[in-house]
Amino acid sequence: MPSNNKLTSAFRRRTLIGLTGLAALAATAKVGCGEVLEASVPPDGSMIKRASLLARKPEISHEEFVKHWVEVHAPMARACPGISRYTLTIVKTSSTRKDVAPFEIQVDGIAELWFKDQAAFDLYQSSPATRRLRDDGATFIGREIDFVTEEKVVIS
Repeated sequence: MPSNNKLTSAFRRRTLIGLTGLAALAATAKVGCGEVLEASVPPDGSMIKRASLLARKPEISHEEFVKHWVEVHAPMARACPGISRYTLTIVKTSSTRKDVAPFEIQVDGIAELWFKDQAAFDLYQSSPATRRLRDDGATFIGREIDFVTEEKVVIS
């Protein structure tokens, strides 16, 4: 994704945020609460990062959402190709500022995954394993929101 800013590409990453990004690990990675698969960053520092803000279906509790996400859904991601790194962030609490209007949104978790390049991302997108993962996500995820951003590292 071209950019006109003066920062070097080592300080920029593309970020795609969305439900379809919920997935994936290398076949040998372990997935659990707080575990990550470290990414192999390309020499220019660029990667595609995809993340999802997730809310549970209204009929299930936060605890049931997390249990399914960690124990059932995340392990399914091992079959999805193209992923360099995958993390699950479980929301424990949220807060707002008194001097800024709050968002009216409830988020149960944030899933992030990284791809080394567009080809890896495309491979992930077209995989039957990714379709199965999305189908499973629809059984416990009630809402999501998508963003496309450019990440600028301030403190690494």
